[in-house]
Amino acid sequence: MRIKTPFFLVVSLILLGGVKSFSQQPEKEPLISVINELQERFEVQFNYASNTIAELRVIAPDEDWNLDRSLTYLSRRTGLQFNRLSDQIITIVRPQNKICGFVRDKNSGDPAVFASVQVGGNTALTDESGYFEISIATEEELITIRHVAYKALERSAAYFKKDRCGDIFLLPDEQQLAEVVLYEYLTRGIDKLDNGSFTIDFNQFQILPGLIENDVLQSVQSFPGIQSINETVSNINIRGGSHDQNLILWDDIKMYQSGHFFGLISMYNPQITQRVNLRKNGSPAALTDGVSGTIAMETEPEINADFSGNLSVNFIDASGYTDIPLGSKSSIQVAARKSISNFWETPTYSEYFNRISQQTEVRDNVAEVVNSDIEFDFYDTSMRWLYSPSEKDEIQLNFILAQNELVFNENAQLDNEPISRQSNLEQGSIAGGFQYRRYWSERFNTVLKIYNTDYKLKAINANILNDQRFLQENTVSETGILLDADYKINNNLHWFNGYQFIETKVSNLDDVDNPVFRRLEAEVLRIHAIFSSIDF
Repeated sequence: MRIKTPFFLVVSLILLGGVKSFSQQPEKEPLISVINELQERFEVQFNYASNTIAELRVIAPDEDWNLDRSLTYLSRRTGLQFNRLSDQIITIVRPQNKICGFVRDKNSGDPAVFASVQVGGNTALTDESGYFEISIATEEELITIRHVAYKALERSAAYFKKDRCGDIFLLPDEQQLAEVVLYEYLTRGIDKLDNGSFTIDFNQFQILPGLIENDVLQSVQSFPGIQSINETVSNINIRGGSHDQNLILWDDIKMYQSGHFFGLISMYNPQITQRVNLRKNGSPAALTDGVSGTIAMETEPEINADFSGNLSVNFIDASGYTDIPLGSKSSIQVAARKSISNFWETPTYSEYFNRISQQTEVRDNVAEVVNSDIEFDFYDTSMRWLYSPSEKDEIQLNFILAQNELVFNENAQLDNEPISRQSNLEQGSIAGGFQYRRYWSERFNTVLKIYNTDYKLKAINANILNDQRFLQENTVSETGILLDADYKINNNLHWFNGYQFIETKVSNLDDVDNPVFRRLEAEVLRIHAIFSSIDF
């Protein structure tokens, strides 16, 4: 017998079964609630960091399961590690995955030492071989590698091989730097230029320690690689070279004398010498005489509109300087200096004189000879005249005169008769120069330079005991004609060309009166030179 079931009864049974099944599906609970329940049930203690289980939700394990099965279930569901330290203490930690590698230079393959490797809140540094090791949470985390000499690199953790430590290459971070000029290199007024030369601006210069005034040639000895073996300005050694291998210019006039007081102070008055350019490594093609280095001194190149002047006195000399405008297109500067030993022998003068006279006949003559009436004097004068007849023309005249003189008497008793003879030493220079500069255009200008310089050293030594007089005289006379052309191709490229004619005459005279001997040697050197150079 078949019983028929009404249709609505069947549908009701199905719906009721579905509702029952849905209502019996367990819900996820916070992991911390599940852990607290396990602690009470099994009388154990869980240790963990709050952020390790924060926001994690799981379905609670069956109440019929033991502790080990419950822990295994939770580990699979959450990815956490449950480590049993004892029967009652269980730690919960997040598993740590580690990656490693060797950071190297892309071009050379050399290790990048002390590179920074960052992931999340962890940081590691590479060692001497470029090796690093760091922990990660997931393979989706971003790894950043930085080094001061390389471009930063970012990769996901999945990029690194887990089975071995591979090489990670960084590209060098190369940057083009602008030119560098060091101002106030040693003190205010000294600058180092990008071509390796040094400049001293005496308008801003401060007196260096140990000097009584702004001495031009004493100041350059403060630079590295420059010294004087006997601490004088007449024997300056640049990069180990001798003094005669230096080119000394005063407004493009070649000078053969550099000091007063036989090298203790400079003969170039710092009040009119406003700028000094020192080259100790390489000189332009136009300055071919400076084998060791070049010391180029310049006066003020601008026409001054206001009258100025000053007078000064120290324990060595008295000096004066004046700048006189001659209209709007011309000005003249004059400077003079003279020792004050004729009026007052100061303690400073005495120390200087003892310094230059030690181990010489002036101070330590033979026992039978006594020196008396010792006098020393020096002076110098300088002049610079500027004239600009038009905006494109500049004319400059320069003149310098310097003199040193030492005189003393040698006294002795011969055959009970007093005899006295005078010995003296004179050293001096006189030079003049003419310059004419023409600006043909904004890109092209020419300069004509003509100069003449004369240097003379004359010494008379009286030998009373041998009744002899010895005269020695050395002279240098030089005339130079120079024509320079400067063409500015663009802002970064200059083309220099020029012609030079230099005639140098050198003579040496030795004259003895007893026995009579005289020898004069003279030589003349003429130089024609053409130069061309490009400055980038």
